[in-house]
Order: sequence, then C-alpha cells, then structure tokens
Amino acid sequence: MNRNTSEDHDDIFDVAVVGAGAAGLSAALFLTRARRRTVIYDGGPVRNSMISKIHEYLGYEGSTPAEFLERGRSEVVSYGGEIRSETVLKIEARPDGLFDVWGSKMKITARAVVLATGLVDVLPMVPGLKEGLGKYVHLCPCFSGYEVRDKPFVAFGLPERLAQLGKFLTAWSSDVTVVSPHEFDSETLTRLDGFGVKTVQDEVTGLVTEGDQLVSIATASGTEVPCEAVFVAAPFKAASELAASLCEVDEAGFAVTDTYGRTSRPGVWAIGNATDQLAHLVHSAASGANIGPWVVDYLLETSLNPKKKE
Repeated sequence: MNRNTSEDHDDIFDVAVVGAGAAGLSAALFLTRARRRTVIYDGGPVRNSMISKIHEYLGYEGSTPAEFLERGRSEVVSYGGEIRSETVLKIEARPDGLFDVWGSKMKITARAVVLATGLVDVLPMVPGLKEGLGKYVHLCPCFSGYEVRDKPFVAFGLPERLAQLGKFLTAWSSDVTVVSPHEFDSETLTRLDGFGVKTVQDEVTGLVTEGDQLVSIATASGTEVPCEAVFVAAPFKAASELAASLCEVDEAGFAVTDTYGRTSRPGVWAIGNATDQLAHLVHSAASGANIGPWVVDYLLETSLNPKKKE
C-alpha cells in the first residue's frame, strides 16, 4: 500500500523546496516520483544564468542555462510538482513539527523543507567587473577556461585563493599573471614561478576595454597589465538568510549539513551551493537526488509517529 503522507491533508504539502536551480529541481524530481506532494519556489535568476553555455555536464554540453532549467521544470511538473514564481520571505518551525512557509504571495504549510537557495559571489568594487561577467570576466576556469584558452590571463581577488587559482589557470594558458597588493611568501612565489605564473604586487583598479574586448587591467600604481580575460577569486556568501533562521550556519551564512544534507533542525535539508560553495552544476544536481531518499524516509517515519503538539 502506498503511504501518501498528504492524502488526508490537502492543505499541507509534504515538501517545500526553496530554489529552482539544478539542486532544487533535482530534489523535486525525486520527491514527486516518490509521490510526495511537493511545491518548488522559483525566486528568480540562478547563479549560472550569467554564463551563455553549460559545460562539463554530460549530456548537456553546450546547452543554455535556460534550456537546462526549462527541461528540468517540465520534468518536475510532469510528475505533479507545483512550481511557484515566488520568493520565500520566511519559514517558521511549528511546535507540531511542521513548517509555515511565507511566500511573497501566500503562506503554505509543509512537513519538510529543502533549501536550495544557492550563493552570491561578492565581487570586488572594481569598475566594469559586473558588466564583463560571462564575457571577459570569469569566476572559475572549470566553467569557461577552455573558451578563452591560450589568451593572456590576469587573476586577482582573495589572497588566500590566488596562488592556487594562478597555478590552476596554467592548464588553459601559458600567460598568467597574478595581481595583488598582498605580499606572498618566498615559497609561494617560487612555486608560482615554477609554473610560469608572473606576479605583480599592485591593486587592480579597473578594466581597460576596446569595444567589447578586454585589453588590460589598470592598477593603483598607474600601470597596465595586458590581458584578454580576468579570473576573480571572489568570496562567497549565502544568497538567503533562511538557513540562518532555521538551523546552524557557518560564518558566511551557509547551512551546516551532514553527508546526507541534513541540517541541525529535523525536517530541514540544504543542498547544492546553499551548503557547498564549490559545487558545480552537476554536483548540485546530484545533491538533490542524493537527499531524496532521506527526505522520503523522514516523511514516512513522521507520518507514523507524528510529533506531539506542545
């Protein structure tokens, strides 16, 4: 016999998935196929909307993010998932173990919550940086290194990540320069030199373009470093404060989870970039599928032994 945990409570959803990117839609696909009544909140553009083509995702190579998401949305809807174009404003855990979810249009109640709210890249305050994103400004060579291969690169941003980024970029170009006011130790400089990475101790203050092409970066000392692509080691922060209102988070606001995506609050999971800042698109999609069985198991257990109201 199928145990549909919402069969006698049409006003209650089994799961509220917050976020309709790769992670959220993947989780929703599993949950709807497991016959759980699932609502998915699509609050707007996702992080990968800044790129023109998807790469390193088997079967989707060269697809646009819009095509990828539209296909995912259609698959979820085909199994009964309900996608709402709403931003979730707050979620409150109730004494009876359920969750009240306030969207920008209405409130619903859910037995479990999956946070797939993603992250935000905090770009340095350098003129022209945001405008160049996805064209000549890049955040990770895994996404776009091949497309700008063999061009001169400049890397700048967080000092603690720059040495690794500079080395890594040599997989795509033999002309890499790290620009930073930070004074790297001699061991780091020797290693970078060994990989052929040049270093300039200065601060990036602007991008120099000709038409739609990047030609160099400007520095605080008044010099320019020629380049055709820049890679920024930018810090991350959680895109939403929902996790902080529900469960344990780290210093950047990301939910702390176990290997199954469970947070410190029973009934709340976090997946994709909402908990893993380095997850790529394929990793985020996998995280949604990975938590599916655990969410279903939780719903079945709590339907058999519901929490007593306090």
